[in-house]
Amino acid sequence: MLRAYRRVVSIMISGVTIAAIACSGTGPELRTAADALSRAADECLLDVRDRRFTWETSANCKSLSPLASSYIAAGGFSNEADSIRIIAEEARTTAWMARATSLAGGQSLSIW
Repeated sequence: MLRAYRRVVSIMISGVTIAAIACSGTGPELRTAADALSRAADECLLDVRDRRFTWETSANCKSLSPLASSYIAAGGFSNEADSIRIIAEEARTTAWMARATSLAGGQSLSIW
């Protein structure tokens, strides 16, 4: 009887641990979402800076909103691990650079 009780308690603890990891936003889904967001932001910047697309005509730029929503739904921008947070923040910064470049219409941009 005691052995069965220990087994049930062990299974319950394992379940709680798995649930905590899933809710903490550090799983592979969050990393995958952050990487996809980062790649799309990089391609968006290349589109508007080098390929002469506008923000509105770039498929990569258009994909950023749903990718960001997926990242947030996976637990992003809350309690994710530092390495994943850095990927997402760099993607956000890159997306803003792409947006500014697109709005500048080919003019040089400088912040300093």
